[in-house]
Amino acid sequence: MLSLLITVLPLLPAAASCITHAGKTACGYHCVAAHGEVGCAKTSAGVCGATETELRCWDPPDSVRAHYGDKVPPAQCQAKQGSLACGYHCQTRDGGEVACANTPDGICVATPRGVTCWDPPVTTYCADDKPLPRPICVTQDGHAGCGYDCKARNGAIACAQTPGGRCLLLPQQILCTDPEAPPMCGSQPCRPDEPTSSRAWCRPKTGDSTR
Repeated sequence: MLSLLITVLPLLPAAASCITHAGKTACGYHCVAAHGEVGCAKTSAGVCGATETELRCWDPPDSVRAHYGDKVPPAQCQAKQGSLACGYHCQTRDGGEVACANTPDGICVATPRGVTCWDPPVTTYCADDKPLPRPICVTQDGHAGCGYDCKARNGAIACAQTPGGRCLLLPQQILCTDPEAPPMCGSQPCRPDEPTSSRAWCRPKTGDSTR
């Protein structure tokens, strides 16, 4: 059975609105109506989708909206055999499984055992609105591990949680370490990213202001 892809690309900034269908009313953003139900996202960065049996609205976490401001990458809703999920980098698997990452800097991978999604911790974000370096997923024997600098051996998979993390293959284990996380103020790191910070991925490359 072919999967059904439902992608809604919000136009930012968007105005809130209300929708009425079958005697029900909902207000918010990117509203949709389907099979007697109505739904709206709570934020302009949100998204809504529907299948023949389900209607779902989804909004990015506050940390994503705090980091990207009015430049939040568009999310999507994707369906597979009646199952529906919304977020980023969605993946599907035979049998109707579908899953999405919660952030645009996350990642998903489908294996014979299921769909694995991973998102970087909030403390990984920098003091600007640029995306993080892309993580990777490593699969072995149907299992998956996602993050940074992933290593796999003898069925074991381990990944660092930050772009500056490192994983080492030791005789009896895989050891991963990450730089110290900064203190948080709400949904963002408290202090600016300084040149001496161990979070090197936050610093622009020499002669390149776009990182």
